[in-house]
Amino acid sequence: LKMLKVRSCFLKREKIGLRDYATMKNKIIAIRREDQSIWERRAPFSPSHIRKLVKKGVKVIVQPSNRRSYPMQSYLNAGAIVQEDISEASVIFGVKQVPVDQLIPDKTYCIFSHTIKAQETNLPLLDAILEKRIRLIDYEKLMDEKGQRVVAFGKMAGIAG
Repeated sequence: LKMLKVRSCFLKREKIGLRDYATMKNKIIAIRREDQSIWERRAPFSPSHIRKLVKKGVKVIVQPSNRRSYPMQSYLNAGAIVQEDISEASVIFGVKQVPVDQLIPDKTYCIFSHTIKAQETNLPLLDAILEKRIRLIDYEKLMDEKGQRVVAFGKMAGIAG
C-alpha cells in the first residue's frame, strides 16, 4: 500500500498543451517506433501535425518503422528527421507501453502506459520509470476542465491494440 501511494503521487495529472510546447524555442521531440505488437500501426502524430510543429521551430525525430500507418517519406516531406537514435529528444511520444530496456533516463514519455491502476503485470514498467527519473504523461489521465478524457478510447482502439 505504501508503494502504491508513492506511485500515485508520481502519476498526478499535469496540465500541458502541445500548443504551449510548440511555442518554446530549441525543443526536440521524437516519435518512437511501436514494438509491443506486430499489428500496431497507430502513430501519435500525423505528418500534417509534424509539418506544423516544424514550422514553429520544433525539431522532430521519427524512429523508422515499416509498420506505421504513415510512410516514412511523408514524415520526411513534413520536415522530420528519420533516424534510429531518439535520445536527443526531451519528449518522446508513442502509443503503447515502452519495453523497460528501451526507456531512456531523464526523459518525458507521452504514452498509454497502462500503469495507472497499478496492475501487477505493469509494475515493472512503473518501477523502471521511477528508477530512471522519467516523467510520464499517460494519455489515460489527460483530462479537460470537466474531467473528461481528451484522448479517447473507442471500440476500434481496443481492437487495434
